[in-house]
Amino acid sequence: MKTSNLLSKMFVGAMLSLVSTAAFAGLPIKKLTGPITSNRFFSNDSVYVLKGYIYVMNGATLTIEAGTVIKGDSVTKGALIITQGAKIQAIGTPCQPIVFTSGKANTNNNRKRGDWGGLILLGKSSLNNTSPLYGYGYGNIEGITPSDTTKYGGGSTPDVHDNSGTLEYVRIEFAGIVLSPNNEINGLTLGAVGDGTTIDYVQVSYSNDDSYEWFGGTVNAKHLIAFRGLDDDFDTDNGFSGKVQFAMGLRDPKAADISGSKAFESDNDATGSLATPQTRGIFCNVTATAGADSATNPLFDRGAHIRRNSHLYIDNSIIMGFPKGGIFIDGTTTQSNVAADTLVKSSIIAATQSKNWLNFTPTPNATATADSILLLNNSANQYFLGNATVKIKNPYNLNTPSYQLLAGSPALGAANFKHPELNDPFFTKVTYVGAFDNKATGNWTKTWANWKPTGTDYSNGVALGAGCKAAPAVVETASVNTVVSAALVSVTPNPSNGSFVLKVSGLSMANAVLKITNLNTGLVVYSGTVSNGVKTINLTAGAGLYVATIADGKQNISTRINIIK
Repeated sequence: MKTSNLLSKMFVGAMLSLVSTAAFAGLPIKKLTGPITSNRFFSNDSVYVLKGYIYVMNGATLTIEAGTVIKGDSVTKGALIITQGAKIQAIGTPCQPIVFTSGKANTNNNRKRGDWGGLILLGKSSLNNTSPLYGYGYGNIEGITPSDTTKYGGGSTPDVHDNSGTLEYVRIEFAGIVLSPNNEINGLTLGAVGDGTTIDYVQVSYSNDDSYEWFGGTVNAKHLIAFRGLDDDFDTDNGFSGKVQFAMGLRDPKAADISGSKAFESDNDATGSLATPQTRGIFCNVTATAGADSATNPLFDRGAHIRRNSHLYIDNSIIMGFPKGGIFIDGTTTQSNVAADTLVKSSIIAATQSKNWLNFTPTPNATATADSILLLNNSANQYFLGNATVKIKNPYNLNTPSYQLLAGSPALGAANFKHPELNDPFFTKVTYVGAFDNKATGNWTKTWANWKPTGTDYSNGVALGAGCKAAPAVVETASVNTVVSAALVSVTPNPSNGSFVLKVSGLSMANAVLKITNLNTGLVVYSGTVSNGVKTINLTAGAGLYVATIADGKQNISTRINIIK
């Protein structure tokens, strides 16, 4: 829901405009063709349609306002590609996420997996691939004709801290194009993306291939949802060495891919070579299920397939419901990686048959075998016959899923952060195994996630999540004071130096978060908490468009500030 645009202007050598967001009867459509070569701002008072491949190039920044809808055209298989050096600043809120979705109508089950291409980020971080066009440390993202605009990787001098922007409170729905076997665009594809990039609170739903795939790179992520994808939930290749914490994978038990659908698939590279950097991503606090205790599609595979010399870590996680087994350690080099440094630790593996907990090819026969290393006494893993023993509230309901732990769950109190790979400030040291605890307040999918996107009407933008309150309309006053709910927001510009003072008073929300973002650069120029009383922020800023947001998870106040010298 958006509030009507009411503009309050004041000229003091500079022009200041305040705009609040709210309900429109059918937002205008803006069709996008061709590349974006300079900074661009997508506002939530329009719906954007990607016609074909839209490249963000030349170091440009694409900034997307909270609550904006971007649709992929199904005829041209629209896709958004953030090329090397460019950035996307897609910062939604719990009440107003940013949504990438199908361009098809929401009636008669029109929307399907593969309606459009997906979102692709290409960076300059590390990669163990050798490109026929550019040499070692480079690649061209699969699924698109190789060119300079599809290049990723930093070669022999990668920038592991490369920054491709921010994805925060973002949904990606009905994406994924399969051009040929092993040549696909996924829901979210990350090519050598660096850890200067922020990825937090992202849901990929109904992907026609993998929900997430990392090709090398060092980017970290938290709070990821893979929902009803076709192939793998989390696929890591070509030297990915980032960290992921708090992720869930929920499958449709009837939908699986011919390649064998899994929660995790991990390769060092396509041939299992010794190329470096080796794939050694870390996944912690993940809950992944096949969508039922016994998935009905025979193409479902194991929960995790670690193969081709990968060194993927899976810690403090839950894998259950995959009919062919929990963990599959494939190949002698991968088994050697287990022997050198146990890859699955302090996790819970549940299966309907005990023989399916662990699978190996070839059968281990060394003194320190991979199977014995992964057993309880060596790795602190727990194995259960039958998925009900894990005691998760409602893990297989596709309409209202809940991965909240029940009383007596073996996941409670079972987390272990003493493993060397978890000795990093990135990880939040929780006590439970899996993505969620046993408290209702721990449900981080609340308000922003959508479990029924096939029928969601986006013609008026993004509807507010359950429990969220719409921001009231801006009230014009001669003094440019804007009354928003119980708060008084006033903005005073200083034309001599481009500064402005933003004052918030009478705020009813306790410890709400105030952010001021430069929409031209996507940079947050102020972030802090505000509560009852008066909060004054004096910022020096050049000409440009800014947005001030105040949010506490229930109310979402958005005021645009436009300074034009």
